[in-house]
Amino acid sequence: MTESPYLHGNFAPVLEERSDNHELPVTGSIPPDLDGRLIRNGPNPAVVPTDETEYHWWAGDGMVHAVSIGGERATGYRNRWVRTRALASRLGTPAPRGPSEPVDGPANANVIRHAGRTLALSESGFPLALSSGLDRARLHDFDGGLLSPMGAHPKIDPTSGELIFFGCDVFGPPFLRYHVADDRGALVRTETIDLPRAVMMHDFGVSATRAVFLDLPVLFDLDLAARGRSVPFRWMPDAGARVGVMPRDGDGDAVRWIGIDPVSVLHVLNCYDEDGDRVVLDTVRHDRAFDTEPAAGIASVVPVLSRWTIDVRHGRVTQRQLDDLPVEFPRVDPALAGLPHRYGYCAVLSDVPARPTFGGLVKYDLLRDESTRFDPGPGRQASEPIFVRAADGKGDDEGWVLSIVHDAAREAGDLVILDATSFGGPPVATIHLPVRVPFGLHGSWVPADA
Repeated sequence: MTESPYLHGNFAPVLEERSDNHELPVTGSIPPDLDGRLIRNGPNPAVVPTDETEYHWWAGDGMVHAVSIGGERATGYRNRWVRTRALASRLGTPAPRGPSEPVDGPANANVIRHAGRTLALSESGFPLALSSGLDRARLHDFDGGLLSPMGAHPKIDPTSGELIFFGCDVFGPPFLRYHVADDRGALVRTETIDLPRAVMMHDFGVSATRAVFLDLPVLFDLDLAARGRSVPFRWMPDAGARVGVMPRDGDGDAVRWIGIDPVSVLHVLNCYDEDGDRVVLDTVRHDRAFDTEPAAGIASVVPVLSRWTIDVRHGRVTQRQLDDLPVEFPRVDPALAGLPHRYGYCAVLSDVPARPTFGGLVKYDLLRDESTRFDPGPGRQASEPIFVRAADGKGDDEGWVLSIVHDAAREAGDLVILDATSFGGPPVATIHLPVRVPFGLHGSWVPADA
């Protein structure tokens, strides 16, 4: 039997929920303006699969980890499985309240805070609104307005507070819907986007005026679903690839589709308007993806940071590779989401796709075309970097970068806090967590006054 890399090492699930409501040890000094919680979501199967051949990382039950910080102290850690209906059915526990879902999603990919709600998200199913202690969950369909799944990568407009998101429905048509919720969390717009098939659309771009959809050739495969494949998608380059640009206030008929060479994109760093007729989209590009069996990783090639300049008037997309370093999990200052940005932050990957590991972190200065690496040290691997602007930060990189680092010597996690202006230097603080935190996917910084 083929061994899945996503069930061993620091990908292996933890099987205990913890509530460490006491001060945690810290090396260094926590910045006084960090007052809130880092929350992070990721796949963590409650029942470990016996057949590793068919297990895909994205299929595990969601588990949210939270580290609380305030008063220059680390005040606690807790982790909880996201109580989805699928998990409740397997464990024989009460199901979450709320409306019926078209698909039971694992709620394992992201966790965000918007309009007073903490939402656990995945590719399928409705979001789950979590209680402050993470112990309870309720299915959230925006008061009946959401009719199909919500994707894992919504965008929050830093000016209006709107939540802009899409959802893919493999049981369409329609296969794609675009949504906007206002700053109070009310769903105010839904537009149907015409797609000819069900695709893996994990992320998209949102600028100040446009939304950019990625119709790329990773397609839903009914045969794989019938076989019980947990993530039934396959690389099909002959299906073609294109990007769709739509005014944020337009309808589905206003999408301008532009063809490109077949590639795959899981994550977008940021998106912004340039000179009226152009949109800049910084992506992590895979030349192909989902071209392997689940136990052999997500792709047979490593991904790299790439800048796409979309000329909407002339229907052209120019792609420029920004670095040859294998990276993923790109993040930008949330205050610059949809606006021109100078800096971006990524996790560094190994160059062996079939045996995924993480190294350190990298900060990109996209104005000067420079990069700075952070090395966490021997036997240590960093996860997604999350930028938190300093309370008095005026420059684009005046703030802190937070990342949960696995320490193999301790078999436990550390929350590392870096000064973004001296990114390659030693951390300003390292919070030593009481347990191992498996490699996860995405998370958020939630200020105490959110």
